[in-house]
Amino acid sequence: MLSQREQNIIIQAMKPFKSTKIAFSGFDSDENKLELLYHFDNSPGYIGFMGLVRNLEAQLNRKIDLTSFDFIDSFVKEDVLREAKIFFDGEKEKSRFTEMAGY
Repeated sequence: MLSQREQNIIIQAMKPFKSTKIAFSGFDSDENKLELLYHFDNSPGYIGFMGLVRNLEAQLNRKIDLTSFDFIDSFVKEDVLREAKIFFDGEKEKSRFTEMAGY
């Protein structure tokens, strides 16, 4: 699993793209490559996406595999989603903020 520090780095790096959901889906066989799922409201484009990957790899000192929730292969989607650990859900954060603000 990811440490709280790693989760915070990932959340902050993805913030400019208005990430609505981020999940940890595992490590590859040697545990050096981190597999993450994401959903963005704002597409970063190819250059922005590659910049995000490089930024995360530099800060976390490991390879990063980013896959959109929308593009998980249908043959493995059910298993991947069942095993994924969501550590940021923007919709829940938004409704929690709204409740705290009294809206």
